Amino acid sequence: MTSSKYERTLRLNQAQFRRKTGVDLETFAEMEAVLHKREAGKRKSGRPPALPVGAQLLLTLEFWREYRTSFHLGQDWDIHETTVGRTVGRVEEALLKSGRFSLPGKKTLRDADTVFTAVVVDVSEVPCERPDKKQRAWYSGKKKRHTMKLQLLIHPVTSKILCVATGRGATHDLRLLRESKTPIHPETELIADAGYQGIQRQHVFTRTPKKASKHHPLTDEQRASNRQLARVRLPVEHVIRRLKVFRIMKETYRHRRRRFHLRVNLIAALCNRLPIRT
Repeated sequence: MTSSKYERTLRLNQAQFRRKTGVDLETFAEMEAVLHKREAGKRKSGRPPALPVGAQLLLTLEFWREYRTSFHLGQDWDIHETTVGRTVGRVEEALLKSGRFSLPGKKTLRDADTVFTAVVVDVSEVPCERPDKKQRAWYSGKKKRHTMKLQLLIHPVTSKILCVATGRGATHDLRLLRESKTPIHPETELIADAGYQGIQRQHVFTRTPKKASKHHPLTDEQRASNRQLARVRLPVEHVIRRLKVFRIMKETYRHRRRRFHLRVNLIAALCNRLPIRT
């Protein structure tokens, strides 16, 4: 059954395979090669794994893409639900350790050899279960529920994610950027939304929308400037949409929050490999 499910999936065309797993066939093959290399370097002792390497990877992608419970995945793959959790954890660790599925990172933003003309910053929120302790720290006043924040810095032309940071739902967007200690080159323009008012104290070369007040409405020039800025910021919204194709980034997160950052990095790196629709 396991082998037939794996073989059936590989027979799908490119579009169908991406709909099922969230990645391309080429990326899947590269991920599978990393896991085979890991298995080849391990000492052959103890019980054999419950699933072959290809099935382990497909199970992990189903976990990210569909975010069903371990019980339901275990029933589909004819393994125990605890084996599902261990398998997903081992695959995630192997992919991250390989270094082939990682983001450019913070250092690229400060590198004098590759100065970006502009980067866009935005924050998305992922709902999570109510924590047992320090509930207020995880409660988002904007979403009216407990959440985890996900900060993205992307290149506005290529729509590639450069680095990510995570935080608690009650953390302000600007505070999250400061606490992440993301170094941005002084010559790089930082484009942000209205939630980053005051960021100029941290990074002078910044562009944010103009905000109206009761006694100071926006002029026609300011409205036009805000519309132009919104067009520049549009790619980051598309990137967030691509991330949330993986339902683990959209549904209520049920697992340990300390592992959330690792999964965000892996999924963001996979999204960078997908072709950009124009």
